[in-house]
Amino acid sequence: MKSADLPECINAKLDCYFQQLNGEKASGVHRMVMQESEAITLKFVLNMVEQNQSEAAKILGINRGTLKKKIEIYKL
Repeated sequence: MKSADLPECINAKLDCYFQQLNGEKASGVHRMVMQESEAITLKFVLNMVEQNQSEAAKILGINRGTLKKKIEIYKL
């Protein structure tokens, strides 16, 4: 997978999202995308390291306290 693949995937999903709105006004798109992508990323990395929060925090580039807080927020 090339690093360019992620932006292409995001663009495709956003295009699909806006098409599904069927002309309705969108709001809060930035917040929705950021929350959903963050939760998915955290869950993926935690699963990859078998729930080892210290290792996950290192991979994610955040401290363990921040990771714990986000785990609670997203109920992971």
